[in-house]
This record gives sequence, structure tokens and C-alpha cells, in this order.
Amino acid sequence: MTSEKILYTKVDEAPALATYSFLPILKAFTGSGGIEIETRNIS
Repeated sequence: MTSEKILYTKVDEAPALATYSFLPILKAFTGSGGIEIETRNIS
């Protein structure tokens, strides 16, 4: 079975607050379905 991956981009400043609060929820939700979340810094 192929694993699926979502690329979640990290950014600086104000959007970072949203990332740090939402990313753990996203990982918990997608982890049960076998979907991997990969973070990448684009700044």
C-alpha cells in the first residue's frame, strides 16, 4: 500500500502561531489514516 504525504509549509512570524497550534491537530487526525505530514521551511 502506498503511503500518502502532505507537505505542510512553515513560515515566519504571525502565520507561525497558526502552524504551531494547528499542526499537532492535523498530525493526529491524519495519522490514523496513514497519511504522513512533512513540514518544510520556505522562508
